[in-house]
Amino acid sequence: MVENVIVLRCSLCKSENPPDNRCSSCKVARYCNKEHQASDWAAHKTVCTPIKRARAKLEKEELKLRNDAGNGIFSPPYTFENKVGHFWGILSTRDYMRARIDYVIKVLRLDTYDAVSTGLECLRDMLHLCRSDNLGARDMIPGCYLRLEQDQKCYDFIKWYATEGSRGDYSYGNMNLPFLNLENEDVMEGVAVFCGEWKAADYGIPITLIKVRMLLDLRDLRASSALLETGKLNFDTIQHLRARLHSRSSIWSARPDLLSIEGLDERIKMLEDQTEQLFKAVWKANEYFWEAILDPRPFSEIPSTYS
Repeated sequence: MVENVIVLRCSLCKSENPPDNRCSSCKVARYCNKEHQASDWAAHKTVCTPIKRARAKLEKEELKLRNDAGNGIFSPPYTFENKVGHFWGILSTRDYMRARIDYVIKVLRLDTYDAVSTGLECLRDMLHLCRSDNLGARDMIPGCYLRLEQDQKCYDFIKWYATEGSRGDYSYGNMNLPFLNLENEDVMEGVAVFCGEWKAADYGIPITLIKVRMLLDLRDLRASSALLETGKLNFDTIQHLRARLHSRSSIWSARPDLLSIEGLDERIKMLEDQTEQLFKAVWKANEYFWEAILDPRPFSEIPSTYS
């Protein structure tokens, strides 16, 4: 596992020992003990209070919508039972959907495992309620998957939108059609489908990160194999070193075959070519993006004067 990824840990000391004390207000921060929770309150309350208020607003809107008996075509009765998949297109659901996306935005400002997991669950449920996704939940989901080291699920999610979800004849209003049904797609396949003029910025960026993680891991594997071939270190020592290396990608748990030494150079070359193709496609879509990743400050500064 890569260091500094989102894992279940104390929000103050960052210890990964099971943190038993959960914040009762935001419910997405945990601590080793009450002393750590008290020590962190001054910093935590700036994000905790908005989350608590947003959740209260969401619960209020959900209760109102669930109890809505309807009053005509624009407000049909019991939408949670009768109109799943069509939310937002129904006027009476919009306050609830706005409250839900507002809650997600505030939750994701907190950099904890519970916050990202909760945000991802809410966003996926929003897509279940509203396939047409009028509030852009699908744009936030890949980042959540990647922060939780769920690279395969991220890849499957993005590929569905880049392929089936991009078809001109796909009807998001038809609940009988398959929706986000791809699983365990081949992460080594070509990347052309993510590099189109209108796709590179939305799909190419997270796919690039997935491929780069894999590439760096395979390069580390090749380097350790080279040490073994020199005869300077024995096999057991090399295996010990490999076990202690922090893998960047979570793909390997489902695809251990990709870690085979046989064909390793070819896989590395393939990923190098794919990442170069993705980098160029993203740059063509937004020539400032990669520069902003390295140093976002020039792009976030506010001009001192306006003409």
